[in-house]
Amino acid sequence: MSFKELLKEKILSYGTYFDDDVLEAGLQKFKTIKLNAGDHLINSGDVISELFIAEKSISRAYRISENGEEQTLWIEPEMSFLTDMESFRRGTTNQMNVQLYEDSDVMYIEREDLVELYAKHHQWSLFGISLAEEYLIYVFKITNMMFANDATSNYQLIAQYYPRFLDIVPLKHIASRLNVTPITISRIRNDKQKKK
Repeated sequence: MSFKELLKEKILSYGTYFDDDVLEAGLQKFKTIKLNAGDHLINSGDVISELFIAEKSISRAYRISENGEEQTLWIEPEMSFLTDMESFRRGTTNQMNVQLYEDSDVMYIEREDLVELYAKHHQWSLFGISLAEEYLIYVFKITNMMFANDATSNYQLIAQYYPRFLDIVPLKHIASRLNVTPITISRIRNDKQKKK
């Protein structure tokens, strides 16, 4: 399946009905770039005016703490919409970096083009509403999970729902996301292997 077809499938997965010509009008607004593993989609200090989607790469958002350490804010699987929502929506300076773990084509749409689609086609507006609602649900769910569970439970959820993360994402980034040390993650992995 081509990247454009995958994008179309992803957009339709939000439950919005589209007339073929209206969907195609929006798909034509997306541009494609190629990025390598380690490249950044978003850099701290920039104003973000794009909504991205990486075809084949897991990505992570992180910020640099006051003591100079990277703090992982989120890790997302391939074919996830990516942006700094506050910067994208309000035109403010972005406070995080978004980095790819793998070589990938990336499609993006400029905010100006997306807003134009919202204004011209209610189907695209409904997609935007669904995207925002799903994002809020996801953030709420993840926040609750992170606070309600211990590190072992959160690691097991990653292993269950995102097993590729464990093969691709460096241990220190998973640990940072779970707000534990890499040593804690190593212990969790070792305990899991002993139980097998």
